[in-house]
Amino acid sequence: MSHIKILEDNLINKIAAGEVIESPTSVVKELIENAIDAKAIKIYIEIKKAGLELIKVEDNGTGMSKNDALLCFKRHATSKIKSFEDLINVSSMGFRGEALASIAAVSKIDLKTSTKDVATFVKMDAAKMVSISEIARTKGTSFDVKHLFFNVPVRRKFLKTHSSINSEIIKVVTALAMSHPEIEMKLVIDDKEQFLTPSFLDEKKEAFKKRVKNLLSKEFSKASYIVDYSINNIKIFGLIGSPNASKKTRSNQYLIINNRVVVSNLIAKFIKQAYATRISEDDFPIFAIGLDIPTSFIDVNVHPQKKEIRFREYQFIKEAIKKAIDQAFEKDFLEKKDGRPKKAIFDSNLNFTKMNVSQEIEIEKVNIFQKFERQMLFDKFFNIQNIMDEFLQIDNFIFIESKYLENVIDDIEDEKMVIVDLSAIFAKDLFEKMKNRKNPSKSQKLLVPINITLSPSDSTFVEENIKSFLDLGFDLHRIGKDQIVIDAIDEILVREDINDLFLVILEDVKQYNKSDKVDALYEKKLAKKINLFAKNKSFSTQEAINLLNLFINNKMSYFDPLGNKILIKVSKDQIDKQFFKK
Repeated sequence: MSHIKILEDNLINKIAAGEVIESPTSVVKELIENAIDAKAIKIYIEIKKAGLELIKVEDNGTGMSKNDALLCFKRHATSKIKSFEDLINVSSMGFRGEALASIAAVSKIDLKTSTKDVATFVKMDAAKMVSISEIARTKGTSFDVKHLFFNVPVRRKFLKTHSSINSEIIKVVTALAMSHPEIEMKLVIDDKEQFLTPSFLDEKKEAFKKRVKNLLSKEFSKASYIVDYSINNIKIFGLIGSPNASKKTRSNQYLIINNRVVVSNLIAKFIKQAYATRISEDDFPIFAIGLDIPTSFIDVNVHPQKKEIRFREYQFIKEAIKKAIDQAFEKDFLEKKDGRPKKAIFDSNLNFTKMNVSQEIEIEKVNIFQKFERQMLFDKFFNIQNIMDEFLQIDNFIFIESKYLENVIDDIEDEKMVIVDLSAIFAKDLFEKMKNRKNPSKSQKLLVPINITLSPSDSTFVEENIKSFLDLGFDLHRIGKDQIVIDAIDEILVREDINDLFLVILEDVKQYNKSDKVDALYEKKLAKKINLFAKNKSFSTQEAINLLNLFINNKMSYFDPLGNKILIKVSKDQIDKQFFKK
């Protein structure tokens, strides 16, 4: 008696649906991508109860014939590819021929579609056809997906909350709308309009930027730099956030590659690395970036939902991204300086008043705005008779009226003043000069060698790439089929958790053929030493002027090497609140 049996079609479809349809968001994405492929110029999306009651996607695209309307729910039925060459060079959104069959397996669907000649209405229930008829409707297609996962109660049980799903849907539709600015899209959730985007028919890069500004918050658009860079067959365009707009999560990152919305930790990593020390190590830049890349450089056949992508020329792409972002920051800075005299921002003849804190005003070194006793400082600063000729220096902090910096600092208003930490500028400058002077690695022999157990394949990989690991600071050898022994390490790595660090570096080398972890550790330790030195240094009036000019003219970010702020912006209202003024 045979114990192996062929699964029934109904069960096969449910298993396939589990791979392609993870949540209502997956359904929304698949249906919108089908509408895009159908050359729609208007797409309407309606969601009820987080998509579990209804997901409606209606378009004015090419529509389907009666035969195609029947075939579209069959697995591996697609109009996008006919040969292996088509698969390799696919440029359409959907192409596997799995999505509609998978959606139909776990829902009830009403499909209404019309070409120029005929309109068809198909009703489906858990992948079974209930009815088919002719109807009257305009050209295009509408999918009403009802009662999603009604026959898979376990899947419903483990879904996120309705609000979380709705948030995911909004982000996905937003990204899809960005990827095709020529298409008008409207999103309605529980009878409430979320957005209606007009179509932008400009040149592609310009249309993309307009759509991003149309969709994303004013905060994103205001604190952004324009990216527009081309090299060979690669085009990089869109908006990146200013360093000050960085967030603690990746939620404000949008990536469009060849008009396809994708998730790429690799590209996100490249973008963050391009910011360098402009942002702190724990922050993530915000961006909405479009990349046009030759199809030979990428592989989109690595994920059932086509949301991940693999790169064949990642090193070249990494360098292009760095140049694009550097160019964006530099261009913005030069535009702000355009039309102004090419001289120091702060004239050396300006009269800085260096105060002896202990004698002239009772005040703590840093925390200067605490309740009533700080009123003296407020009056001293705002009552200076000729503010154009006098600024205030207290220890290593400079107080400047904001109007003198409005052309070089983002999002600054006239009623604000700026407090600058001179020691942070000094540390930033010294760090940039010293970080590239790293001496050849000095190896430190371990008293007790470290044994690390790996899989046989990883052990073989390490053995075959011993020179690469030696360059990264690990003197090692292999013993047996699944162990490596680390005999010595770069002195930079002393006091690090070598076991965990090595495993992280191993994954980097396997995926990227290199690792930046050791250099990052070197820079972190260097930054700590420099910051400690700078914190204990005092600055003369002339040194203060020189540091301020250095900060402005060298286009420094607003953070020192450890991520501490170089400057803060303070409004009169903020100061009043500290004094409990009403």
